[in-house]
Amino acid sequence: MTVLETRGPEGSDDREPIDLVDRRKRREEWLRKKKERESGENKDDLADFELDQSDLATISAEPADEASQGQQKVTRQSRWQISWTTLSFLLMVAIPGALTTFYYMVIASPQYVVETQFSVRGASQSSMSTLGLSGLFGTSVQSGDSYIVASYVESLQLVRDVKDQLGIDLRQYYARDDIDFVYRIKPDKPLEEFTDYWRDMIEVSFNSTTGNITLYIYAFSADDTKAIADAVLKVSETLVNNLSEASRLQMTAVASRQVARSEEQLKKVRDEIRTVRAQQQTLDPTMMAKIEGGLQNQLQTQLTTLQTRYNALLLSVDKDSPSARSLHKQIITLVEQLSEQKKRLGDPNVKTDKLTVGQDQTNISAVLTKFEELTVDQAFATKAYTTSLAAFETALAEAQKQERYFATFVSPTRPEIALYPLRLLDSFIALLVMLAVWMISQFLYRSFRDHAI
Repeated sequence: MTVLETRGPEGSDDREPIDLVDRRKRREEWLRKKKERESGENKDDLADFELDQSDLATISAEPADEASQGQQKVTRQSRWQISWTTLSFLLMVAIPGALTTFYYMVIASPQYVVETQFSVRGASQSSMSTLGLSGLFGTSVQSGDSYIVASYVESLQLVRDVKDQLGIDLRQYYARDDIDFVYRIKPDKPLEEFTDYWRDMIEVSFNSTTGNITLYIYAFSADDTKAIADAVLKVSETLVNNLSEASRLQMTAVASRQVARSEEQLKKVRDEIRTVRAQQQTLDPTMMAKIEGGLQNQLQTQLTTLQTRYNALLLSVDKDSPSARSLHKQIITLVEQLSEQKKRLGDPNVKTDKLTVGQDQTNISAVLTKFEELTVDQAFATKAYTTSLAAFETALAEAQKQERYFATFVSPTRPEIALYPLRLLDSFIALLVMLAVWMISQFLYRSFRDHAI
């Protein structure tokens, strides 16, 4: 059966044959009546409403053609669409993994590592360490100083000390042009920011049992790594020596000041004694007092003898006789001498701190009192000076026991090969991490989407 006419808008490509439209209408009518008959609404037989085999074939083939066309259309659209899972895998695993692998295999610069081990030792030992039991408690006498050095190696102060004391700028070793862009820094990078970078390029470990420090230094040249390690050890040794000297001075400062005060006091007393001896022109004023006392006794004896003779003479002669007058004059002279001698030995009207040199009116009692006071002061000053010297010697001995020294028992050596990066292992670990992150994100995404959480 040939169909010449078509239905549809003029100029449209979706025109359908007239016969096909009629058959579709007849099929829809047949299906409607069949549905009414099954529901009991229409009891008429469907025999009077029959469809040709060609109608059924044509109508049944139509949905298949439409499905085929729809499938072809979906297939053409799916060629240009990518699922979210595939896209996320590409963005989170495939592309970053490829870039990371390319970096480690091609771009990453070789890193050299130098190992050195050192410790801070001292002369003093505790009773536990003497018995060999200090290791049971995980501490030692030098642990505090070792902790200081371990912290110093990672600090900004070390970077400054290397530059000030040795004239070496650590930044120059990590600013070379042959270093890859990830690790290369600017030569004028601020020291505060470089300190964080420096901590990433070293590894410090401290053994609290032995007090040993292990230091690993990473750089991009064998010679640079060795030079950096040597510089770090030099400034660390200087730090330990300065700490030891400061501790020694602190322990001996008090004793040293006490010795200085005692020495100054003893010197002052000796100068005063020397002045008294020079004024009295005698080495020992005590002996001078004894001599003056003996002279006074002699004058007193002579005066007593003359008075006795004078009294006996008056019994036989007149007091105006020449012999009586002569004897009387001698008695007067002795009395004056005795009175003067008594003044010299101790006159209450003469102050003890007023000493006259080369005059007969010098108060011997005041000189003797002053000399005795100075002698006592000298004895106390000498004893204080001796005690302060003993204390200083003790403090010095204790300071020597507390003295610390820097001991390097594993010296840094020039590395022969670069140990890092581990190109295959680092690439594999990076891929594993990215894959794990992607899987976790997929799980969370699907859980939230399906309201599983």
